[in-house]
Amino acid sequence: MTFAGLDGRRYPVAVERFGIEAPDETSAGPLHASWGRPDAGAEQAYAFLVEALESGPDGLDRRGRALAGYLAGCLAADGTDLLRVTVAARPGAPALDDELHLLVRSGKTTTRLALAPLPATSANEETEYRIACVTTLLGEFLRINNVDAVTFDVTFGTHDIDLNVAAPDAAFRAGWAGDGHWLIAEDSDDETDDVLWALDAASLRAALTQSEQNMIEASRAQSLIWEFDFTTPEAPGDELVSWLARELLTTIVTKTTGSSQTPPLLAYAKNFPLESVLAGEGDSCLLLVGAQRTALVHVSG
Repeated sequence: MTFAGLDGRRYPVAVERFGIEAPDETSAGPLHASWGRPDAGAEQAYAFLVEALESGPDGLDRRGRALAGYLAGCLAADGTDLLRVTVAARPGAPALDDELHLLVRSGKTTTRLALAPLPATSANEETEYRIACVTTLLGEFLRINNVDAVTFDVTFGTHDIDLNVAAPDAAFRAGWAGDGHWLIAEDSDDETDDVLWALDAASLRAALTQSEQNMIEASRAQSLIWEFDFTTPEAPGDELVSWLARELLTTIVTKTTGSSQTPPLLAYAKNFPLESVLAGEGDSCLLLVGAQRTALVHVSG
């Protein structure tokens, strides 16, 4: 048996088997792991993932450990045994020491996880890929019901409005034509559904902080683990949803302003901080404006 790799087939040269201990009945599997506490069934897979990720050029931070915990929980869920397969790029070639291949057997199914260095990509491809991964995972934690999840749709645009003026908000309001759906509110009496309201820098920070807290609490509320109390969680803490929210914001800001350390010049929003959308009521929207680019984030339940 061979495996598909990023640059061709992979040929097994050695296999190690490990039994998977069934987690106790209070475990919520992958969600439990996302809190930084992989269940007993995922501990061996978690150890392999941490070892592989720590050997990378950027090492492994607290955020990466939370992600490894969730990934290990997903892989080991309902599994009976774990196989670590050492592979080569071709028959008789030396084993590849920068790839990790894990197999989990569960009844009649087998799940494979392959971890390998990412090929070089353009900045745009990396941004799109990162946003797609982050928003997909957020949807796993922020579910409205058994079928529907909260979705995040991110659209980038450009503008040619000079914001280096005394009143950048007025200049942007006058020059931005909207995106065909969302418009900026004209005055305090505007009650149109699809309008965005201006946020100053302090209001934006407060809204994002509260949104992160709301997302953590919404994801915890779905858990089947009762040994935890539901006090206000530390942010970012070990909860993966917190790190995902920050990663999404950082990626969007970097694309919009050119640097994660450069805040947007202007911000407009509807239904922020996130609260009603997490309960499946309506939608939310956030528009961030840089010197030349815009980012529109539509959050829907």
